[in-house]
Amino acid sequence: MSRVAGIHVICEDRLRVERLDNGYFRSGHWWVAKKHITKQKLDKGIYFALHETKQELSYLQGIIEDWEQSSEDPKRIIFKIKAMSEQMEWKGKGAGEKGYLWLDD
Repeated sequence: MSRVAGIHVICEDRLRVERLDNGYFRSGHWWVAKKHITKQKLDKGIYFALHETKQELSYLQGIIEDWEQSSEDPKRIIFKIKAMSEQMEWKGKGAGEKGYLWLDD
């Protein structure tokens, strides 16, 4: 069975990115299906990478540790992420602002 192992997003100018203490950050207001980010799936490790464009390496990336629904729009998700230093190339196909890296379990 396949699962999402990584999520890449276009996030220009660090829109709705908030630095937190102890190497964490929040990034918000994403449309991601909750079935991809259940606690069981987060325990296996899902990374999140922010890019200015699909052609550029990520400028901020890390492992999703938690998430909450946006109070502004319950269909959107705000992620809490433990930052990592290694920049990432864009993964995933599609014409939109998101790309998913899928792995077989």
